[in-house]
Amino acid sequence: MDLSHRTILITGATDGIGKVLAVEFSKLGSNIILLGRDASKLDTVYDQLDHSFKSQKHLILQADLSLLNNESAHEIHNAIAEEFISLDGIIHNAAILGTMTTLEDYELSRWDEVLNVNLRAPFLLTKTLKTILETSMLPRIIFTSSGVANMGRAFWGAYSVSKFGLKGLAEIFANELETTSSIKVFNFDPGATQTKMRASARPAENPNTLKTPSDLVNCYLWFFSEESSDSKQHYFEYADLSKKVTAT
Repeated sequence: MDLSHRTILITGATDGIGKVLAVEFSKLGSNIILLGRDASKLDTVYDQLDHSFKSQKHLILQADLSLLNNESAHEIHNAIAEEFISLDGIIHNAAILGTMTTLEDYELSRWDEVLNVNLRAPFLLTKTLKTILETSMLPRIIFTSSGVANMGRAFWGAYSVSKFGLKGLAEIFANELETTSSIKVFNFDPGATQTKMRASARPAENPNTLKTPSDLVNCYLWFFSEESSDSKQHYFEYADLSKKVTAT
């Protein structure tokens, strides 16, 4: 798949799924905008990106999404607009787990931090970057869902609430943009995957029984394909989408 001249913003790009997507999409010619809060990790991932395409250009944006507000969101918009003619996609990958505890014992400061990173930041970035996305020929927004977005589970607290909210946010954006914009909105549940967050949430689980972030790449590539333009479905789970991708 040729993704040359496509510019894609990936949040949470320094680890796990975000890092793998950044590296693999760059190999296909994409310009990658890495957004994360750890400068050292951002530099490390930047060095791993493919730089062989003549027109290829990558960008680092250091930002703490827990502190994102209107002003800093517009700074991100301006930084992208200064470097690129258009933005072809946003992969909202960044998320934090928070505390695995009862709601009664959940600290408000930690609650706010999780909701800010997992829900407030994707809302602010999407609404702020909408105008530059609309200059793309095939603009895409991909939100990252979770199994705890469908049914509340004890001890998952703010993380589960944020994913419930994100699912609703994605549905509303998809509905509002369906007839007024060329932007396609998708919400993807990658399922159980070998990540640091998964290990923190389920420390007794054997990671070797789980798929790796690399196993998800073809699913994300499908979202950026011509084929996905005709999709009326907005929410996908890995088990179903991987079969669809394999079949095509």
